[in-house]
Amino acid sequence: MGGNLTKSGHGSRQSLSVLAAAGLIVSAVVPAKAAEPSTDNAANSGEKGASEATAAEPAIPAGEAATAADATSADASAAGSGAVSGAAADANAAASTDTGGAAKAEGAPTAKTEPAAPLASGEPGWKLGFQGFVELDGILDSTQSFSETMSNNTIARPNTIAGDNPRMQWTARDSRLGFKVEAPEFESMKASALLEMDFFGTVASNATQDQSYVAGPIRLRQFYTKLETPIVDVLAGQTQDLYGWGGSGFFPNTPAFLGVLGEVFHRNPQLRLTKVIDGDALGLEAAVAATRPATRDSGAPDLQAGLKLSVNGWKGASAQGPRRAKPAPMAVGVSGVGRRMAVTDFSAVPGDPQVAHGWGAVAQAFVPIIPARGQNLSNTVSVTGEFSLTDGATDLYNTLTGGVLFPALPNPHNTLPAPAYSPNIDQGIVTFDANSKVHTIKWQGLVVNLHYHFPFREGKLLSISGTYSQIKSSNALQLTPTQGRPFVWDKGRYIDATIWCSITPAFQVALSGQTMTQTFGDGVKATNNRGEISTWFFY
Repeated sequence: MGGNLTKSGHGSRQSLSVLAAAGLIVSAVVPAKAAEPSTDNAANSGEKGASEATAAEPAIPAGEAATAADATSADASAAGSGAVSGAAADANAAASTDTGGAAKAEGAPTAKTEPAAPLASGEPGWKLGFQGFVELDGILDSTQSFSETMSNNTIARPNTIAGDNPRMQWTARDSRLGFKVEAPEFESMKASALLEMDFFGTVASNATQDQSYVAGPIRLRQFYTKLETPIVDVLAGQTQDLYGWGGSGFFPNTPAFLGVLGEVFHRNPQLRLTKVIDGDALGLEAAVAATRPATRDSGAPDLQAGLKLSVNGWKGASAQGPRRAKPAPMAVGVSGVGRRMAVTDFSAVPGDPQVAHGWGAVAQAFVPIIPARGQNLSNTVSVTGEFSLTDGATDLYNTLTGGVLFPALPNPHNTLPAPAYSPNIDQGIVTFDANSKVHTIKWQGLVVNLHYHFPFREGKLLSISGTYSQIKSSNALQLTPTQGRPFVWDKGRYIDATIWCSITPAFQVALSGQTMTQTFGDGVKATNNRGEISTWFFY
């Protein structure tokens, strides 16, 4: 080859320049190093992620080329600008070395190596990674109660067309696409941003079934910036709520769209401050957040706070939603929310808003029963649990209303058209009594998940999991007029069992059976049984 270069130095320099450019493109597209998946779905309208699935991962240190998202739903395999710049430098160096040899042989001056261009902005050191997964779900329900997600939606009553007939669905709408951007470190501060979307956007009411499933609109899932400083970390944007420590390791291992019945699961625009103290034996995380209020007319944000304690020396297999398992420390977390709600007066001629106050408290734990041995998850057993109490915070359980509606306005003179109430708050959070006084709705939830990893391929080939959850309300029926109680449920129970197989580290299959029962105000019980097969390709 050296002889050929000497004979045709000009042509070889052009060929090598093309090869160098191709190397730049390939290195920008193909990750230099695969990152471990971070924990998502679930959508506030139903999803798998926690990403969905979303447990928050720490930002990758500035020196690494690969980038993993710090979002619950992320399973990232990312290449940073270090990989891009490094590949460019190698390609340019190789080109200059070969062509330089040819030039010397011909007596021409030696070519100079051009510095690699930065990935973004005006200075080097920027990193860009992409993340997500391609998902397919095949779902068979015993009723026609739901679209893709069961969550806390109401089951159709028995002896109705919807309650007595099955439904089959195939969907890829829970597939996920995200990007993580990191800026160069500046005076011991690190700035980053996460942009993540799925395809659960709002579908037009007149859309066909084909349009609904095949052309799912893009939905903003998580879009936020994060500034890590030696004193405190700042997060600004939309992500999982701090209430319930969304995306921080407490999601159940299930292919069901999160949150499952009775699970706190919600995303919100927010401003959050976090302080992390991480020692060899223990880790402590404290955070406070101001979030979007339940009603914008409240004039004040919701306030959330949480504490999380990790035992770093006791690790087990943690699998968030449908994400692949990885070692994680034992952890316990507590969190709370407080809110002020200014609700439109319940009158045909409204006066000043009625003020109600809501709150919620959650306790969570991840406990490795049989711990992992380093990265080996063989024969590990782990339990995740959550207990929650809410009063006027129903919306923080995904899609929950219990069927509770606002009553009809009094119409003693039979006026036509009848007066209609125009609420300024979502249904199911508050309602009114017979005296037109506002009341908050109370709920209590419990979720327990157990999973075991078989001793094949270090516990990462085959595993099984099971989930039990329940939820109940102490006042949903009491605040509902008698004639409306057959359509309101105040007790629910959910059970699932799943077998998981990671055929390759990137390709996973799950087969799951799920059952959910709700008890209505007249004592009637409605049940939906679901069979689900799902596949994921994580990238």
